[in-house]
Amino acid sequence: MQRRTIGAIVGTSVLALGLAGYGAADFAGKVPGFLASATNVTVNPPPNFPQASLIEGAQMRIPEGTPVDPGALPPLWAPLRQAAVEGQWRAWGIVVDAPTGDVLFEDAATHAHTPASTTKILTAFTALSFLDPSAVLSTSLLASGSALHVTSEGDLLLGRYASDPDSVFGRAGIADLAQEAAVALSAAGVSSATLSWDSSPFVGEDRLNALVAQDTFDYVGPTASMAFAAGRADDSDVGFLNDPARAVAAALAQELTEKGITVTLTGPSPTPEGYATLATIESATIAEQLRWMLHTSDNTVAEQYCRLAAHSAGVEASFSGATGLIRQTLQNAGVSTEGLALEDCSGLSQNDRISAKTLTDALRVAASSTGALADLPRFLPWAGLNGTMTNRMREGLAWANAQAKTGSLGSVSSLAGIVETTSGRLLIFAVGADEVPDQGSAAIRPLLDRFVASLAAL
Repeated sequence: MQRRTIGAIVGTSVLALGLAGYGAADFAGKVPGFLASATNVTVNPPPNFPQASLIEGAQMRIPEGTPVDPGALPPLWAPLRQAAVEGQWRAWGIVVDAPTGDVLFEDAATHAHTPASTTKILTAFTALSFLDPSAVLSTSLLASGSALHVTSEGDLLLGRYASDPDSVFGRAGIADLAQEAAVALSAAGVSSATLSWDSSPFVGEDRLNALVAQDTFDYVGPTASMAFAAGRADDSDVGFLNDPARAVAAALAQELTEKGITVTLTGPSPTPEGYATLATIESATIAEQLRWMLHTSDNTVAEQYCRLAAHSAGVEASFSGATGLIRQTLQNAGVSTEGLALEDCSGLSQNDRISAKTLTDALRVAASSTGALADLPRFLPWAGLNGTMTNRMREGLAWANAQAKTGSLGSVSSLAGIVETTSGRLLIFAVGADEVPDQGSAAIRPLLDRFVASLAAL
């Protein structure tokens, strides 16, 4: 991976993510049994946002307004608790004072629950602990005579056309790679060639087969050496290619053929030695891709970055190796892992278990740290404005204030993040519901949102 200083390019501006079109992992209400999204509300223009600090030596500012009286919180939680009793589902939650780490309120906070996509907070925590956030993922075309090979450092957000410098998705475009390579090949007198591509650099399953029985297998693509649009088969959020790297090679071959170099595909292989580099394109930075993953809640990119972190840490780049690395990273950072059980890094598995305390511990450790990890809380989407929080909390004091990672499965709804009170006190929260009957978790989202809004109003 190549290093690059990126400074404020990974700040918290909500306009520069290139998020359009991909909000898949929380399914945008598309999982069978989900209710429709909340009705859109007209809102005023957003306020000025605090900028995340530089990636190198960063430290998040934790505001220290008037401390919150813990006695004020149980009445705010009571409506959610009552709804859980009446609806016969389980509610859980915790609120932590960010400056001190004191637990202000908890309900089943140390019990492990099905987390859904709030798992991705732990994935990002681990990735930022082992990967250089200012690095980019390179994709290159190599050549030895008329034998070509396309290799990548694991970029799943390649673009099919020209590189788009203003977008995270498609920052590295295959058309640019083909154009530069075609010039070099033509100059060398090569008019026909063969093309191979990188085989998977990872170990074991490329998708969790356990998801087939859970009927969620189609909401995640395989980890791979490279892919367009995280391996999606089309513009839908459901359905992924079984071999996304081949699709990249095929598109590159077509581009080269159109530029006068007839190309025949061969197959996947390890990156060959002794080949010359004809052309290279570079992804958005790792920090930008991780923030894109958290905003869109993309399952495949989450799994990919878990494997990349595992590879960097020197452990087996498999599901078990990656999830084991999450546990070890959290423990080393002083984060509670009581009850933690992970089958994957995206939270798509219904067998995953995380406690609310683990989520808030991770966010507080990140916010209190220095370096890249400090920006993790600011990587979360903003309430009512972007990512999977676009249609959440669009009224009240949490709007354009709270930042949170959403989690949604048919019987699970969860939310974890940060919110500032009216006096400027920063609170860290994790709340959720599981075992919701009739796959009706979407109906619980407004209850979670209202609780967070009530925290903002303190």
